[in-house]
Amino acid sequence: MPLDAPSRLCLVRVKIERAKKHLSDLERELSRYRGSASTVVGTRLNPKTGEAIAGFHTLPRIPFDAIAASGDIIQNLRSALDHLAYQLVMVGTNDAGPKNVRRIQFPIAEDFAAYEARKGLQVEGMRDDAKLAIDGAKPYKGGNDKLWRIHELNNIDKHRCLFTIAQDHLFVADWLPSEYWYKSQELNFVGVFGDDMEKDLQTEMDEAFSMAGLVQSDALLPTLHQLVNFTDGFVRTFLRLL
Repeated sequence: MPLDAPSRLCLVRVKIERAKKHLSDLERELSRYRGSASTVVGTRLNPKTGEAIAGFHTLPRIPFDAIAASGDIIQNLRSALDHLAYQLVMVGTNDAGPKNVRRIQFPIAEDFAAYEARKGLQVEGMRDDAKLAIDGAKPYKGGNDKLWRIHELNNIDKHRCLFTIAQDHLFVADWLPSEYWYKSQELNFVGVFGDDMEKDLQTEMDEAFSMAGLVQSDALLPTLHQLVNFTDGFVRTFLRLL
């Protein structure tokens, strides 16, 4: 028997529910470190001038696993979108399946031109109404920036580096011999909890720019909440097409 629409949606949403579980665990873990800081001696770069400032620095402490868990959340959201694309193809092919399963994914691109150029093979087998619905979502930078952020952050975490945040942080882990001072000039987020939570640790937030205009003024946890809630609502809009 072919699956009905709610059953297909369930197969998509299981990834989102996993992202929610990761986020809940992440918040609980980070709450134990809220306000935790250590004073260290070393050199810190001024993000505005690039000048190296030597001396004593009080830095926030957070668990190293938190950054890896953040990547897991984004990966589950991106995976949910790809599972949605697969189910739309299964509907369009009467469960015969796609001709080339490796090509099927939810199309997201850096601009409209790239989206138009690449989407054909990625949605091959979908019904026309499903393709129109995806077109209407404008899944490219400048069209639907939340979809683009999920896609780009996932690529960064999978292929390039851990997520980075504006302030230098000391990361702690059981497998580390000492606290690890993690810093980068290429930033994805301006902080962890948000300005209101971090005023005691840094009275004036350093001006930060993301490496690709990803989040800019947003902190890690608020952004993850926003993207999880967005994805959950977004996939539900495709129920009528499943």
